[in-house]
Amino acid sequence: MAKKKKRGEPVRFLFDGDDGDEKRTINLFDGDDEASDDDYKPQEEELQSDEADASDDAPKADAPSAGADKPSAAPSFRFDRYGRRIGKQKARYGKRKNAPKATTTVVEHDTEAKREYDEARARAEARAKKRAREEAKKAELKRAERKKKRRAGASTLLLGILALAGFAVLTWLVTRVGKIRVTNVPNGYTEEQIVELSGLSSKIGKHSALFISTADVEKHIRANDSYLDATVRYVFPSTITITVSKRDEAACVRWGPQSEYLAIIDENGTVLNAQAEGTNGLLIAEGMSISSAVNGTRLGDQSDIQVAALIRLLSKLKELGLLERTPKINRIDMTELMQIRMYIEGCPYTIEVGDTSNLETKLMLLQKHWTEIMDEAAGFIRTGKKTATIYLYSKGGVSISPYEPGAPASTPAPSQTAGTASNEPVSQPSETPSDEPIDTEPPATSMPHQGDPFTG
Repeated sequence: MAKKKKRGEPVRFLFDGDDGDEKRTINLFDGDDEASDDDYKPQEEELQSDEADASDDAPKADAPSAGADKPSAAPSFRFDRYGRRIGKQKARYGKRKNAPKATTTVVEHDTEAKREYDEARARAEARAKKRAREEAKKAELKRAERKKKRRAGASTLLLGILALAGFAVLTWLVTRVGKIRVTNVPNGYTEEQIVELSGLSSKIGKHSALFISTADVEKHIRANDSYLDATVRYVFPSTITITVSKRDEAACVRWGPQSEYLAIIDENGTVLNAQAEGTNGLLIAEGMSISSAVNGTRLGDQSDIQVAALIRLLSKLKELGLLERTPKINRIDMTELMQIRMYIEGCPYTIEVGDTSNLETKLMLLQKHWTEIMDEAAGFIRTGKKTATIYLYSKGGVSISPYEPGAPASTPAPSQTAGTASNEPVSQPSETPSDEPIDTEPPATSMPHQGDPFTG
C-alpha cells in the first residue's frame, strides 16, 4: 500500500512483488531521472536473468514441475513509473489485475501568487456579501414603503367611502321629493288626478328628486291619458313642477286593412283615441293607408308622407280658423297627394287644394274670402246647378266652377276678383226677381288646368 507522505516530502509509491519478497518504490516527483533509472536497473537485470533461466532446456532444482499449478515466479513483463506494462508483450494501458490502490496527496505550495489570489477572492467574497446585505436592506425598505403606501391608500379609500356615504345620505335628505306642483290644470281634471297619472304619488318622501327622470314622467302621463300633454321640471331642492295642457281633437282618420276603424287625432297627428265609435262632429280624413294606431303616439311613422301632408294641412286649417267656419269642412280626401280635396258639410261643394306646395297661400286666400266664395257657390245651387267646385290653385287666385272636378266650366270664374290683390267685393248673384229670363246655360269658358296649379 502507498504510504501517505509528510508535507514537503516527495511522493513515492511502494509495490509488492509477485513472490511477496521484493518491494519497489517509485518517486513520481523526483526531478533526477538518473537516480530513478538506477532504481530499475537491478530489476531489469533480475528480469533478464529470469527470462534466460526460463528459456534454458535443463530444469533447475528449485524449478517447479511441469504439472504443478503454481505459476512461474519470474514475470514476463513489468510496469513503468506510470503503471503501464512494458516489455516484450504489447503494452496494455490500465490498472494491473489485483494491483493495490494507491492514494495521492497533492501538496499546494504557499506561493506569493496563491496568497494574492486568496486575498483577491476573500475581498471579492466580502464585496459580494456587502452587496447582498445592501440589496436585502433596500428590498426591506421597499417592502416597508409599499406597506406604508397600502395602508395610506386603504385609509384614504375608507375616508372617501365614508365621505361619499355621508354626502349621499345628506343629498337624499335634502332632495327627497317633498312637493309636487301642478299648473294649468285643464277642465275636468284635478291636481290629485294629474299627480296620480304621473306616478309620483308613491315617491313623495321616499325618492330623491335628482334621480327622477322628467322625460319618463312626461311619457307616463301621455301613456295614461292620451288627451294630456305635460311638461315636467325639477326645482331645487325637492320640488317637481308639472305643467299640463290638453290636446284638442282635430280630425278623425279611417285606418285598418279595409279602413274599418276610426281614430281621433289632434293637429299634430297624435292619436287620442284609436278605437273611436263616432266622429264627434269632427272632420274625417279618408284615403289614408294606415295599418296601425296607438294611443299617445304619432299616427303612422315618420316616413309616411301621407300622414305628414295631413298634419300640415290640419295645422294650417286650425291656425287660420277654417275648422270653425260655417258651412263646416267635414271631409278631406287624401287618396291622391297631388289632388287633395275638401268637402263642405251639407253642401255639394268641393274645394280643390291640389298638392301641398304653396299651401299657406292657398288657405290664406280661402280664409280671407270665405264668405264671398261660399255665397257665390250658393248662387250656383240656387240657379239649378247640382254642385260647385272651388279651385284654390288658379292663376288669378281662387276660381269657382258650377261643375264637378274634371268637367269643363261653362261660366267665367266669379271668384277671380276675390283672388286678386285688390279688395273689391265679389259680384253676387241678384236675388231680386227681374223681368229678363235667367240664362241657365252661359257660354263655356276654359277651366283652370288641374295639372299645373298656376296656369289658367
